[in-house]
Amino acid sequence: MTGVIGGILLGDHLGTSWWWLSLALGGLVSLLFRRLDTSLLFGGVILAHGIHGSAIDKQKLWINALDPTHQNLHTQLEGVITDTGPNGIGPYLIKVTTGPKELTLPTGVKIQLPRLENSTPHGGNPDLLQYGDIVGIEGNLTPIPALRNPHGFDRSAWLHRQGANLMLIPTTNISTKGHQTIRIPVRTMNQWRVYLRKQMTTGLDPHSQETQLIRAVVLGERPPAPSAMLEDFRHSGTLHVFAVSGLHVGMVGSIIGLVLWFIRVPRWLLITLTILGMASYAGITGLRPPSVRAVIMATVFLSGFLIQRRPTLINSLAASAVIVLLWDGHQLFTPGFQLSYGVLLTLALLAGIWARLLLPIATIDPFLPRLLLTPRQELWLNTRKWFKNSLSISLAAWMGSAPLMWIHFGIITPIAIIAGIPLMLMIFLILAITILSVASGALWQPASAKMNQANALLAQGTYNTAAFFADLPGSYFYRTPSRHHRNRIIVFDLPYGGGANLIDLGGGILLDSGKPNHFHQHVLPTLNALRSSPDSLIISHAEAAHSGGMSQYLKNFQSKQALIPRADLRSPSYQKFLHSAKQSGCRLIVPQRGQILPIEPGVYLEILHAPVELDGYGLADDTGLVIRLDWHGWRILFTGDAGFSTETRMLESDINLSADVIVMGRNADDYSGTEAFIKAVSPRAIISTNSDFPHSERIPQPWKSFLQQNNIILLDQKLTGAVTITLDKEKLVLTPTLADSEPISLSP
Repeated sequence: MTGVIGGILLGDHLGTSWWWLSLALGGLVSLLFRRLDTSLLFGGVILAHGIHGSAIDKQKLWINALDPTHQNLHTQLEGVITDTGPNGIGPYLIKVTTGPKELTLPTGVKIQLPRLENSTPHGGNPDLLQYGDIVGIEGNLTPIPALRNPHGFDRSAWLHRQGANLMLIPTTNISTKGHQTIRIPVRTMNQWRVYLRKQMTTGLDPHSQETQLIRAVVLGERPPAPSAMLEDFRHSGTLHVFAVSGLHVGMVGSIIGLVLWFIRVPRWLLITLTILGMASYAGITGLRPPSVRAVIMATVFLSGFLIQRRPTLINSLAASAVIVLLWDGHQLFTPGFQLSYGVLLTLALLAGIWARLLLPIATIDPFLPRLLLTPRQELWLNTRKWFKNSLSISLAAWMGSAPLMWIHFGIITPIAIIAGIPLMLMIFLILAITILSVASGALWQPASAKMNQANALLAQGTYNTAAFFADLPGSYFYRTPSRHHRNRIIVFDLPYGGGANLIDLGGGILLDSGKPNHFHQHVLPTLNALRSSPDSLIISHAEAAHSGGMSQYLKNFQSKQALIPRADLRSPSYQKFLHSAKQSGCRLIVPQRGQILPIEPGVYLEILHAPVELDGYGLADDTGLVIRLDWHGWRILFTGDAGFSTETRMLESDINLSADVIVMGRNADDYSGTEAFIKAVSPRAIISTNSDFPHSERIPQPWKSFLQQNNIILLDQKLTGAVTITLDKEKLVLTPTLADSEPISLSP
């Protein structure tokens, strides 16, 4: 196993360019030492280096085939669907079987196909692509978009470890050319999933919390985000119940094994059927890497009994790890692989030690014969033994997972040592009742519905238990983020011209939030990573692209006050926020033009445009707040999506508009950034949104030329991603998120 890991590390960094050196060195050492263990070590290095290095080379060849100027390639290719996305509606992964005719590129690489339009989840649309479909596609091949906002989910890095570095955007209809015969079993199990998903929640509200939890436990479906339920399970250290992992596969195997043992099935048949049952469960839940790893581990371990050999857990772990890594070397770098094998390794090494240390919990007075125990005392003794064994396993598992959880996710949950004992028992029962419900539903549907209702009660109890442990003092700790530059502003880069800004001053200010899904995907991860919970909110525009996520914010954090343009604007998302703010006790402030709002000594906000002074409702982009931040002499102007009308009103007001930096969006119906307004502000740099769609969100080329002629630096967020403004008395530093853009420093 050590040799395989070393070979994968070499292949990941070097490809196959130095594989001949590994081969020569391995052969030389094996000849000199002539030891089996040495030969196996270098054999693993050579084999893993060659296999994983070849995969890396293929991915690089496809990336290098793109036009270096436009970073795209219009092409036709054929492939097979190997992943249909979390809900069966995409994004899809395609394994290429026939590459572009105009280029000589290797097959076997994976490419992402975006989610198709008009898709409905879980098999509702018969035109959806299915696992195993052979498809022909014509479209534009482009790189996976890089991370555009700090601390967000890096999709490009994640997909690289799935073997995909490119995405194909279709320009014509996708043609289906049948399906691969070898994938028919998994394809069939995916169809079973649709039936099981419906059957296991028959008689329940499909949108209820209990239904979401049952589907999460059994099928690995994550609840709609954001979800307080997710946070409670995360803080109790049991979030892994929301992903079909080795734990779930092991529980299903245990349930099948217990049933077969009860009906006195021969051991060889029991082991065979248990392995097949676990493999079927992994297939039904989408062949996710954790479940596949678990099936391989269980198969290696249980096969020892079939050949009359007593298996050892560590040897079985090593053998399964070699199989997994030679099949897909990328898994070595994933948190799931590291957690799976890290936990099982510590279980193998430490569970016995903890069992001996905790032995006093389950012992009786040595001078009291066991035969003299009353039934009540016998029950109490067995309960203590069960608790001792469970606690030993929980302690060992926690010691294996805690360091990796801290490294990868920045959280440590000591409460998981205790919480895991009752919660894992409850999860086991949910799985068992679900299997019984599905089996009985095939014979008599009302029985299935009654079992599902009982399962819903158990699911609610499971969630309440997780919430109880999560709320205990000291149940979890987050890693303290690096915030030595606390005086900063993060200008988020949101799709379709949306806006959000984090002003990390005083108690913190969130200026706009973007739409609900954009807030969850781009803004909330940054707040969580920085452990920042702004106590003040500002809504510049009463429309979804700016205020849609504010209601979600109030579900996750407490806020003292919110600055709003006015209370009578009719946007549904805005009115929803006003209602949520009143319920949560957040004070609403409607400012006047010229009003000064202090943040801390030497730092304040100034209102340069106040919609409350306007007659009528007007358009959202022209009934917005324009705010200027003054930080010890540095001035940052936030214009939102202000257009010609708003800029003209500010010019006519004779207010001093000067600022060092403008943070701006684009007006949907009018021109933004008129020459007169820019000259009045006289900025040294402008941070501007720039979205291809809709057309009004694009930056006009003449406007770029005007800024260049006036020596004004433009940070086009299409090219920079989010921009972090670091405030310092000596300089102002504007740092783009995208690696290709250089930081800009402004002196006083």
